[in-house]
Amino acid sequence: MPQDDQNLAPLDVPLAGVPGPKGAKKTPFDGDPRSLWRVSQFASPFSLSDAPTRKKVGFKGKKDDGEDALAERAEMLADLQELMWAHVVSAPEAEQREVAKAIAARVPRRSPQEKTRREELFSPEVETALSNLARGPRVLLILQGMDAAGKGGVVKQVVSSMDPMGVEVAGFGAPTAEEKREHYLERVIRNLPRPGHVGVFDRSHYEDVLVPTITGTEGPEELERRTEALVLFERELVRQGFVIIKVMLHVSPEEQLDRLVSRLDREEKHWKYDPSDAGSRAQFSLYQSVYAYLVEATDADHAPWHVIGADRKWYSRLAVQELLIAAFSDLKLRWPAADYDMEAERKRLLES
Repeated sequence: MPQDDQNLAPLDVPLAGVPGPKGAKKTPFDGDPRSLWRVSQFASPFSLSDAPTRKKVGFKGKKDDGEDALAERAEMLADLQELMWAHVVSAPEAEQREVAKAIAARVPRRSPQEKTRREELFSPEVETALSNLARGPRVLLILQGMDAAGKGGVVKQVVSSMDPMGVEVAGFGAPTAEEKREHYLERVIRNLPRPGHVGVFDRSHYEDVLVPTITGTEGPEELERRTEALVLFERELVRQGFVIIKVMLHVSPEEQLDRLVSRLDREEKHWKYDPSDAGSRAQFSLYQSVYAYLVEATDADHAPWHVIGADRKWYSRLAVQELLIAAFSDLKLRWPAADYDMEAERKRLLES
């Protein structure tokens, strides 16, 4: 596991204004959602066979209870998203700087050794693009998993409860001919969310490490190089104000088979099936092995990996929702205070 974890705690930044939404500390789970599914709880070397796919970790209720909780907490998630946007738009500049500094402090300062290694692993174009990123809080949810693990369902059922104007969803399939001529991180940077926004990667920069390894187009040495590059890349994102949540939706081969077959059985699901899905299933064990290596090697308190059992769709969606709520809550933001005379404005409105 990475050695630079800092036991991530809520930001301790004194802010003016009105406290954010109440109730964020309540959770339908027994236990802290920040640690319930963390990969760091498992023995090293990590194996996905150690993580349950169907067990309702931390949740004692039934499906109906989970779906009720998902609906009830959706409003809380939407309020917290709006609070982050309000902070970026209206909070005093001094407070915005303090929050940005506090988020950046979650990772080690860039050392000469890191600078040298970035020069070896990144391209000048990547460094330029990273340096041009605007600083400010934003959340990046990274969803990975085998085909039919439920990534799209999380986007549809969880992410959709937030204001779509503040959500940016991107997916990363096979690179185009033009993208192949670039450094593999360039297309990722182009799809990063802006300050105040929530970014969702339905498959992510991990695809550019996972797929070449599975297909054999890149060997073990390049796997290590690209894995190290991802660690340094995510560190830099946090320095720019990103709050990163990484989720591996862990589905069993039996459940995955049922879901893929159902796509063939239902006319309205044919479009979701790709003949390559069968080929991926034939390499299920290899995918699990490479995923386990990547998840363990890139887990850190500032960019944690959560392995969530996905055989129960309602459960995995509830878990991801609670991870988002916890991440927003840790920012401890406040509604920006009014910089105008409210009574005078009220009078003006009533007289208009």
